[in-house]
Amino acid sequence: MSFRITLAEIESYLRKAARARGLDWGIAEEAGKAARWLGAFSLPGPETLFEHLQQLGGEEYDQFIPDCSLEPWRAPGGLLCPIITGAALADRSAQMLSGHGFRLAATAYPLLLAATVGQAARCHRRVFTTAWADVRVSCFENGLSIAGNRDDLMLSRVESVTCRLDDLQQPQQLPSTLAYAIDPDVFKRIDRLAFQTYAPATEASRAGAGAGLTDND
Repeated sequence: MSFRITLAEIESYLRKAARARGLDWGIAEEAGKAARWLGAFSLPGPETLFEHLQQLGGEEYDQFIPDCSLEPWRAPGGLLCPIITGAALADRSAQMLSGHGFRLAATAYPLLLAATVGQAARCHRRVFTTAWADVRVSCFENGLSIAGNRDDLMLSRVESVTCRLDDLQQPQQLPSTLAYAIDPDVFKRIDRLAFQTYAPATEASRAGAGAGLTDND
């Protein structure tokens, strides 16, 4: 049995969960947006991101950051983080607009990478296609197309990924404004992780709560 959560809640909870796993706030913002973007297309963005965040646990995330000077891009620890790498690709979207394609080495959860690149597609109002194994995910300004073997969407690791500008005209699917259905047990685990971003109460914070003695109202 599942319950429904709004897309805004997906973004908020997963942003906090990413921060709790050590990602800086900027990358955590990208993580929340990626989870929300996938959820809007009824793809398991929250669940996939949560699984990836468990993978990051106990590791310094700089081990997952791409060395963009290499061809293909590689991470020091041997596995690229899809969120960090997707953000790096988005920063280089002007190169893709000019026809340059990017190749990546071993990458975790490439569906999250495609979602992060999707933010750049929305910004530039163009189509970017991310491909791995036997599947291609094309992100439009306000839509999505998937070609190939959909079973490969959920791979937790692939050895190569490509990302490039595409000339597709119409998406197969538009985003939904409806809430996302999630397993309650999975949501509880996400909630527990997100809760770790809240600072514990201190004597100073308690003293600052409410009106002080100099309140003039």
